[in-house]
Amino acid sequence: MNEIIIIIIFLLWYILSLVISVNIGKKRKIGEEWSFFFCMILSPVIGIIITLVSMKINKLEVDRNSII
Repeated sequence: MNEIIIIIIFLLWYILSLVISVNIGKKRKIGEEWSFFFCMILSPVIGIIITLVSMKINKLEVDRNSII
């Protein structure tokens, strides 16, 4: 029973980290990878705070990154 709870917590942690990094991280200077790293290592709550504190990238950089 304890193993199932641990697996569920890990899956929720992983999915929440992915959602934060893809939806918020790609629009910030920190990027998706670092956002995901901080969410997984520290926690999704601390990771979203770090991601939101980082500066937004301007629209030109977003368009340039999506082309590459």
